[in-house]
Amino acid sequence: MAGNNLTDYDSERKRLYRESLDIKDLHYCKICGRVFAYSGFGPDVCPDCMHREQEEFEKVREYLETHDHSSLQQTSLDTGIPVKKLYRWIHEERLYFKNDGTSGLFCEICGAPINTGRYCNRCKARLKLKGVKIDSEPDKKLTPDEKMRFIRTLDKRY
Repeated sequence: MAGNNLTDYDSERKRLYRESLDIKDLHYCKICGRVFAYSGFGPDVCPDCMHREQEEFEKVREYLETHDHSSLQQTSLDTGIPVKKLYRWIHEERLYFKNDGTSGLFCEICGAPINTGRYCNRCKARLKLKGVKIDSEPDKKLTPDEKMRFIRTLDKRY
C-alpha cells in the first residue's frame, strides 16, 4: 500500500512538472499586482488590465477625433483618464502633439523639440545603431495649453 502512495505521489509530481513547463514565466501585473503567466513579450500587465487599458485608449482616441484642439488637461478632464497615463501614451508614441516645437517635449539626449516619444528621430537612429532598446517611461510635466493627437498609423496592441 505504501509503495502505491509513493507511485501516486511521483506521478502527481511529474504531472505538475509537465504543466509548469507550459507556463513561460510568472510575473506580477504592474497595475493590479496579480500574478499572471507572462508570454515573453510586451508589458508586464495581466490580460484583464491590458484589456481595460486598451478600452481607455480607445476612449481617448474617439475623444480626440471629435475635439481636435483639446489640451492634455482638458482631455483628461473630459475622458476621466489621468494625465499621467496620457503622458505615458505620448512617451510610448501612441499619442502625439500636433504642433511642431510647441509641445514642451524635448529629446532627452540632444534637447531638440519633439512631438512624441522621448527622443528625436536622429537620436533614435543613433541609439538603434548602437543596439540600445528605446524604452517608454514618462518623467516630464506638460503645460495645460499643449494640444495632442493620436497616431493613426501605429496600431500597437497592449
